[in-house]
Amino acid sequence: MVVHIPVILLLGLSTFLSPVQAAIKGDIYGPLIEIVVIHLNGSHLGLDNWTKEISLTLENKQQQRVAWNIPWSDLLKEGKPSLELQHQLKPGNSFKLKLWMSFYWYLRRSQLLNGNLLSNFALELVKLQRNQPKLWNTDLQNMWQSLPRSLRILLKSRTICLQHKKEMLYVAAKNQLELGANSNCSMWVVKESEGHWLRLVNFCDEKSSFFISTLSHEGLFGLINVLNNKTRHFCVLNGLSFFEEDSEASKMESRCHWQINDCSFLPVLLSKLIVNY
Repeated sequence: MVVHIPVILLLGLSTFLSPVQAAIKGDIYGPLIEIVVIHLNGSHLGLDNWTKEISLTLENKQQQRVAWNIPWSDLLKEGKPSLELQHQLKPGNSFKLKLWMSFYWYLRRSQLLNGNLLSNFALELVKLQRNQPKLWNTDLQNMWQSLPRSLRILLKSRTICLQHKKEMLYVAAKNQLELGANSNCSMWVVKESEGHWLRLVNFCDEKSSFFISTLSHEGLFGLINVLNNKTRHFCVLNGLSFFEEDSEASKMESRCHWQINDCSFLPVLLSKLIVNY
C-alpha cells in the first residue's frame, strides 16, 4: 500500500486542478516512472497487481507516455538481466503490454536484441495474436513487421519450403533433394514443439520430420533430426545429403545452412496447373 498511495493521490489531485495547474499536471509522470522502476526491482506479483491497477486508472495515452519514458538503460546498467526484465514484462494487461513493447524498441534501438530475446518476443507476439486478438493493434503489427522476415515466415506460414543456402536444392519427403519446390512433398507443416524448437512435418509423409530453432540468426537455419544428445544436422555437399554430428556441423556451416520460404500458396498453384493440364 505504501507504493500505491502516491499514485492514487496524484491521480486524484489531477481531477480537481485549475486550468493553469492542469497544464502542468504532467508532473505525475515522474513519480509514476519511478514507481515502475521500483516494481521492476521487486516481486513479479507486485508488478502484476500494480500494472493492473494502472491499466484501469490511466487513459491509454497516459499509459503510453509512462511506458515510453522508462529508463531501461539505467536498469540494465544496474545489473538487471535483459531476460529477467523480459520475463517480468510478459503481457498480462494493457499497461504491462505497453511496457513490454517499450522495452522491445529500446533493445532494438540499442542493438541489444540477441537471438534469445528476439525469439521470445516473436513467440509471445504469435500467442497474443492467436489468444487475445482484441488486443492486436497497429503498434503490435509494427512490432511484428520489424522482426526478421525469415522468423515471421517460420512462425506464421501454414507450410514452408526448405532450400539449401549454398546449393539451392529443396528437401522433400524422405530427405530427397529436388531442384525446385514443385510438389506437395516439397512442403513442410510447422508444428509447435517445446521452447524455441519447432517441429517440421512433411506434407506427404508424416514420418519425415525435422526440428528447427527460432534462435537462428540472419535467416539461416539448421535442420536437426532429434532433440537429445544424439542430435545430428541435415547437410548437403555436392548434391548429396547426409547427417552430420552437432559438433562437426558447426565447423562446416555452409553445408548445413538452410533458408525457408513461404509455400502456403503451393497447393493452390499446383491445383491450377493440374486443372489447366
